[in-house]
Amino acid sequence: MVKIVDDNSLPAIAKYIKEHECKNIIVMSGAGISTNAEIPDFRSADRGVYANLEKYNIPYPEAIFELEYFKKNPTPFTIFAKEIYPKNIRPTIAHCFVKLLDNHNILLRHYTQNIDGLDYQTRLDSDLIIESHGSFHQSYCVGTSETKACGEVYPQSWYKEKLFNGENPIRCPKCQGYVKPGVIFFGENLPPKFFKSLHDDIPKCDLLLILGTSLKVSLFTFFF
Repeated sequence: MVKIVDDNSLPAIAKYIKEHECKNIIVMSGAGISTNAEIPDFRSADRGVYANLEKYNIPYPEAIFELEYFKKNPTPFTIFAKEIYPKNIRPTIAHCFVKLLDNHNILLRHYTQNIDGLDYQTRLDSDLIIESHGSFHQSYCVGTSETKACGEVYPQSWYKEKLFNGENPIRCPKCQGYVKPGVIFFGENLPPKFFKSLHDDIPKCDLLLILGTSLKVSLFTFFF
């Protein structure tokens, strides 16, 4: 039976964890845990990503994250990627809280929608992190609207160098297709690790913490 904790303050959560001896906590997080690191969320009316996409001259906001649109016109996303690329940012208290759970050996998994990689800066083990929207850790060739992808994979350092040297679009040296970071676009499959971990983790979970997300993103509905 699912029980909802009425008091979601930090002291109340800590008390609940102690009283119920929680050992397998799942954290499900969204952009809200990174906004204090000056990373915009997607849906805020004033500073959210979708509210500030007019300058990219795209037909509709979601186009910048659509794979088929990227294959036709990668320029808008490449400009956007340079602006949001993780630079001199530091983890927030929320990221440190997740790491604290790990330090006490009670974190089963951290499922995050975020692509900023801040969890790694807390030295959270990569096996505990499920980046359901992907990340910048690797990039790969997706081809173009007229050519097939060769699938060549490039490290983060390669993409970063090309990006900040002003290359746009960034092309695959092997086949001249377009290269995009491992951020999951509309039209792409979720990583297999997401579904395997979900299948294994849900039966074990004794506390689910939802941080910084409105739960509007459809992939997190797999939890319910």
